[in-house]
Amino acid sequence: MKILKIIGIIIAIIIAGALIWMMTWPTEAHLERTITVIAPVEKVYSVVNDFGQTKHWSPWMKIDPNAVYTYGDITVGSGASYSWSSDHSQVGDGRQEILSSTENEMVKTQMWFGEGMTGIYTSDFILESEGDGTKVTWTYDGKADNPMEKMMLSFTESYLGSTYDQGLVDLKTYIEGLPDPEPLMEEEMMESDSTAVEEMEETEE
Repeated sequence: MKILKIIGIIIAIIIAGALIWMMTWPTEAHLERTITVIAPVEKVYSVVNDFGQTKHWSPWMKIDPNAVYTYGDITVGSGASYSWSSDHSQVGDGRQEILSSTENEMVKTQMWFGEGMTGIYTSDFILESEGDGTKVTWTYDGKADNPMEKMMLSFTESYLGSTYDQGLVDLKTYIEGLPDPEPLMEEEMMESDSTAVEEMEETEE
């Protein structure tokens, strides 16, 4: 009986310790990484605001080449979305949507994950011109109340930090490898100016 009593006390201590540890788990988490891309802000914005180009740099799309991706009717700008399905534990199932875009400044997105995940998860790109390049800040924010998601939030830095680092390196490589837009020819510039003048005249009338 004495042994059973000791075992019971040990189990109670373990349970109490686990409960105390769970109480320390955060309900919110924030992560951000920054890199400078040697490209004008317009060029960077055109890539991060376009889900159709995500496959060229996303670290998660490289983790499971067999994942299935389904794109919405819109893939660029506010309202653009895509979903994915994967058997890989690091990818799973989910959906991402662009909530809003501020031209050449910011792209705000929200993500929804698989069954049982009820928290709010967002990820943004913040862009700033910096000399001949663009400073790109990629953020992640999570907010959750249930124990499983709170535990995941407590490991945000260790779980996502290196993946964000690699993603930004791949984004930089991809964007810097894209050709620059062709400059307007003199005739095209004159035609553009002429159209602008005609529109102004029509407005005045």
